[in-house]
Amino acid sequence: MIRVFFALWYWPIFFVLTVLAGLVCLLVSLFSKRASRIICGQVWATIVLKPAAITIKVHGQENLPPGGGFIIFANHRSLLDIPTVAMATKRPISWVAKAALGRIPVFGWALKRGHLLVDRGGGADAAKKMLKEASTRLAAGEVMAIFPEGTRNKTEAPLLPFKKGAFILAKHTGVPLVPLIILNSGTLWPAGAYLPRTGQIKVAIGQPLVAEDKESLGRLADRASLALQTLYQELENQSPNQ
Repeated sequence: MIRVFFALWYWPIFFVLTVLAGLVCLLVSLFSKRASRIICGQVWATIVLKPAAITIKVHGQENLPPGGGFIIFANHRSLLDIPTVAMATKRPISWVAKAALGRIPVFGWALKRGHLLVDRGGGADAAKKMLKEASTRLAAGEVMAIFPEGTRNKTEAPLLPFKKGAFILAKHTGVPLVPLIILNSGTLWPAGAYLPRTGQIKVAIGQPLVAEDKESLGRLADRASLALQTLYQELENQSPNQ
């Protein structure tokens, strides 16, 4: 019964405020895409997390570069991961996401205005277009974020094999790759569940990685995967009070 009452309370709040945030994002994006990203990120993150009494504890925020463009890459287990990254970094993030999200009424339209939506079935032309646009944004000092696993991890393994998009972009632009690990989001809102649970999500941000000269994409992806796995183990082994 408690879960039923929670659903009757949470979903109307979530739906109404998400639509309002989307409309505000659309309006604000006409004047400032940076401000629109802040609303789509941190304001919407608050809409998702606060009503569910979900808190976030962040370690390593000092590892975020103070300025300039860079790429955040994170693990992905839950719908909570996007608002978690926004709240943990407190940066106006430009997300690299699948084009299908842009078809969501209102909020998807807002995503199109401030973020980079990729058509995964678009072939080489779509990939080149994405690379050019992302490179331009990073050169302008934007912070981009991506889930290199490509989809939510529903397995027992800490990580799925990485797609190469983030690493092609890092090698092409020379910007840092910042590892970010999320712990417990999949427990609080697993795939298939209709409601989140109350609790705490832990986040650890690692030191930036930079692609080395003549480094292969495979080796860069392996270094990135190892960085996330190391952060995962360190965060998992911490005492509850840390």
